[in-house]
Amino acid sequence: MRHLIVLIICALTIVLGLANLAFARSGSTLSTGQELADAGDIKGAMRVFAALTRGQPESAEAHARLGGMQLLDRRYADAVRSFQRAVSLGDNGPRSFLGMGMAYLHMGQMRAARAAFIEAKARGTRQPAQVDEVIAWIDARDGVPAVPQR
Repeated sequence: MRHLIVLIICALTIVLGLANLAFARSGSTLSTGQELADAGDIKGAMRVFAALTRGQPESAEAHARLGGMQLLDRRYADAVRSFQRAVSLGDNGPRSFLGMGMAYLHMGQMRAARAAFIEAKARGTRQPAQVDEVIAWIDARDGVPAVPQR
């Protein structure tokens, strides 16, 4: 029995060590992608984040960052899919909805853009007044009567 306990502890140590290694690698990959993006290499950053989403398909952070790069690269439909995946994986803040809203705007899908911006605001965006301005612009463009935002 004692040997079994020692064997289980050793196995857990190995598994946790591998998990920590994978986490460390994902962190360095995220930082590598961000460094490329900061240097203006959007396509390079997009390749890094895309590889990360393939290697760690459950990473909301990787999907959100990939969506951001796709948005900057004008791959709007791809960006929407990446942002939606990030949200489905637990990206609970406003950033993926802001990104979706911008992508939908560029695709001319005003109702979807409006809904995304409203959700971003509900999730606590740092600039709610600016989001209100975008929503009002969409409403004016679509002929929707202005509704005061809270």
